[in-house]
Amino acid sequence: MRIQYENIFKGNGCMKKRSKIIRLLCAAAALSVLAVQAREPVTIESLLNEMVDYESVARFPEQNFRLKQQSSYNRASKTPDEPQGWFENHDYNSNDKDHNFIRIEENNGRKEWVLMDHAGPGAIVRSWMPFLKPDKPDTDIIIRIYLDGAEEPVLEGNMLGLLDGTGVIPYPFAHQSLRSAVSFFPIPYAKSCKVTTDQRPFFFIFTFREYDEGTPVKTFTMAEFEQAKALTETVGNTLLNPEFGENESPQSKQGTLLPKQEKTLKFPSGEAAAVRELLVKLGNYDDPEITRKVVLKMEFDGLETVWCPIGDFFGCGIGLNPFKGWYREVSQDGEMKCRWVMPYQNAARMTLVNLSDEPVDFLMEATIEPWKWDDRSMYFNAAWRGQYPVPTRPYSDWNYVTLKGRGVYVGDTLTIMNPVEKWWGEGDAKIWVDGEDFPSIFGTGTEDYYAYSWGGRSTDFYEHPFHAQPFSYKYNKLNRKTAKGERNTQGYSTETRTRALDTMPFGRSLQLDMEVWSWTECDMGYGVGVYWYGDAATTSNRKPDPEGALAVPRLPVSEAEEAFAGAVEFEEMTILSAPQQLEQMPQKLKKYKGTWNGDDHVLYKGLEVGDVVEFNIPASSAVAEKLVLQATQSNDFGKLRFSVNGKPAGSDVDFYASKPGSAKPIELGVFEPVENAYILREEVVGKNLKSKGSRFGLDCVMLKEKK
Repeated sequence: MRIQYENIFKGNGCMKKRSKIIRLLCAAAALSVLAVQAREPVTIESLLNEMVDYESVARFPEQNFRLKQQSSYNRASKTPDEPQGWFENHDYNSNDKDHNFIRIEENNGRKEWVLMDHAGPGAIVRSWMPFLKPDKPDTDIIIRIYLDGAEEPVLEGNMLGLLDGTGVIPYPFAHQSLRSAVSFFPIPYAKSCKVTTDQRPFFFIFTFREYDEGTPVKTFTMAEFEQAKALTETVGNTLLNPEFGENESPQSKQGTLLPKQEKTLKFPSGEAAAVRELLVKLGNYDDPEITRKVVLKMEFDGLETVWCPIGDFFGCGIGLNPFKGWYREVSQDGEMKCRWVMPYQNAARMTLVNLSDEPVDFLMEATIEPWKWDDRSMYFNAAWRGQYPVPTRPYSDWNYVTLKGRGVYVGDTLTIMNPVEKWWGEGDAKIWVDGEDFPSIFGTGTEDYYAYSWGGRSTDFYEHPFHAQPFSYKYNKLNRKTAKGERNTQGYSTETRTRALDTMPFGRSLQLDMEVWSWTECDMGYGVGVYWYGDAATTSNRKPDPEGALAVPRLPVSEAEEAFAGAVEFEEMTILSAPQQLEQMPQKLKKYKGTWNGDDHVLYKGLEVGDVVEFNIPASSAVAEKLVLQATQSNDFGKLRFSVNGKPAGSDVDFYASKPGSAKPIELGVFEPVENAYILREEVVGKNLKSKGSRFGLDCVMLKEKK
């Protein structure tokens, strides 16, 4: 991992320069706006401004609320004490027997299914609904939103089109995620909100703020919506193009972390301040596991509130998987940035820890600016939990984090290792706040929590200001999925979500669990980074876990990979001797029946009986190894005789077959290497009477440990 970091990090444009005076004026203006807004009612405009106010999440809400949700979760789920109902997976409505909604009623002479019904001041801040069919983003179901007891809906339209960015609510607030319609546009109301459909709903989620009684709220109207169009456009552009501020002198440190070493960057001390922006960059990411093995620690006013591997902190998971969001951005060049505001009263520091066995070059930078500390200011926290194995049977709830005290939960990044192809993420998110008997948030699947659907098919990369799938199966931003119908979810998947209007304040406690619910009984790997703000006295059940961070779950090895372990391809071998007329040509063999390493071989032609070809095979060990040949059969192939290092290697082999296919593995025998190599000699000794020629096709030789 060690390189010349001077050239890698030079001129990377991490922190642009701009006048310190302008930054201070902007900060003062933002505080003034907040003070004014605190005395005004909740409106479309105030919520839009809050959505792009980085400072707002670092203070406990002045207009207190709790986040609530109404969804199509299975109503058989009542208590963890009854596991059969608690883990019931039928979280939707497919026929008249399903009642995973509130009720059916008649409005203005028409039948309507009630999906959400909330009394009191509030605001819808997130909605999610999947396509009814995985490849058809259409429906004829009409959705209606009634506010403050009105007989006529304030919003009405196609259930998907209204909330997917193609209708009234614009992109990026409403958008099509992977096979889903997702909206973050705020819909405030003073007295009540009811959401209905004119046909039986499929899956659905409506997440809303429940304000304290008496909170002044200006109810959403289309007139107010039209008046806010200019602000809506500005906020939308801001969400899509977040920029790092420009600072004259960011705090920075670069160098090399030796194995098991840590290095610290201290921030200015003596008065209240806040980290506004943070950047980390490593010298290289050749080893994908380095994003799990390098850990970020942060300390504020003597409290260590951050301990998290950098891949789980910045959201890219295992390996450098680029994506761009509102709070974080991971670039192809290796820069990892975050924009969470992190206030402190007197002193703070950040530390990078290298848990790996190799030296790592690094750069870390932070922009620090003044902060006015008050009784609502909170410390930023980030923690990590990992576990392998995680058995999928019996079904269980896997705890992300449990918090005690006052704070605001702001996001998480989940990376799983799935050892099988079938979908792993049917498990529901369950979040309890302030000791409630039933979770405020009860989801319908892991993918809906991360704002997509049809998880078995939706393995492509996607990104949005507040959520992303930076990696799934083998796809990321640099390697997009093109295959249609592919349903392989084996290997690593990384899902990340950050919160703006859907942050989760808690006064006494918060517990976030995710069901482990795979279609296959197997052992999975789970790792999650979690982020929240809290008072100095707020505690979590997460502790630093360097041993867990080093125990990266191993990717599954397929039968083919296991069979071809130690393979040396014929394309890579040196031909030591051959007749002048020999022709050789690599061929792809995917369309043929059989198994080859890499689905190809080398075709050799132009030979006659008695011709000899000799190959040099590099040894993988200084001691004797077992050599196994993988070759091809066809209707114009001949008979071959083999020897290794001048010694006979098995009997003659007839490679004739009526149709092309892979031959059975041929055990050549156990041989001692000579000068770190094996000389494989192949002689054409004849052909089958049915064969049309004396060609042959060779794939690889596996070098296996002698047993």
